[in-house]
Amino acid sequence: MSATAPSTAFVLVTDAGYFPRALRTIADLRGAGGWDGEVVVLAVGFRPPADDLDAARVTCRVVEHLDTDGLVAALREHPIRPMADGRHFGKLAQWDKLQVFEPWIRRWERVIYLDAGLRVLDGVDALLALDWRGRLIAPDDALPGDNGRRFRCQLDLDANPPVRDRLIADFGEGILDSRYFLNCLWIFDTRLVERCARADLEDSMNRYPISLTNEMAIMNLHFAFRLRAWEPLPERDASGKRLFGWSELDYPGTTWRDFRLLKYPVTGP
Repeated sequence: MSATAPSTAFVLVTDAGYFPRALRTIADLRGAGGWDGEVVVLAVGFRPPADDLDAARVTCRVVEHLDTDGLVAALREHPIRPMADGRHFGKLAQWDKLQVFEPWIRRWERVIYLDAGLRVLDGVDALLALDWRGRLIAPDDALPGDNGRRFRCQLDLDANPPVRDRLIADFGEGILDSRYFLNCLWIFDTRLVERCARADLEDSMNRYPISLTNEMAIMNLHFAFRLRAWEPLPERDASGKRLFGWSELDYPGTTWRDFRLLKYPVTGP
């Protein structure tokens, strides 16, 4: 390992509607998170106001929406179970997370992705201390404890039997009962894009149109199961503080102050 600190950037992806949430996360990152380094925003289909970018000290990369027409056609022909947030047709911009896995990301050795709106409540030094080389580190969706979630719950296995059979032939039936990661937060060695790039992920988006969680299941297929590169995010840092939670409601007796990052805090701040 180099004696110097690895080049690192925090990256967010947002469309125009989510941009205020992205700014909230960046303000957290600069404030409570204590991050003074590079922050990159992939702006999907719009150009954020220059004043906002300058105030947040952010580099902006404007991209067009990833082509999801083939996926949408497949979902209309073989509908999968709807989700409460209407994501399969109403949140197609979630697929644009796959645009992080482009060659340009190799500018940095390590990238830490955060969803727009995720709250950074304490220093990110605990994330920077993790051994990230050769890995994609992300939260295990079976936590806290073991809630029983396994990868089969990420797929609609009945909607399109030929696709189901293709997926099992490609990856093996064992993945269905395997643990998997949440992709609202991930830390990864950008060398991984040499083994799995946007084109691979986009091909799988169209090859397996049975993902109930949009891009999350597809990322798991490659990073958790094909490459075996996923490392679960530790539950606690060296001090004993919880690194991440979906909500403090999942951890009775806690408040937002017990976490470094929360997806949906309800007790504040």
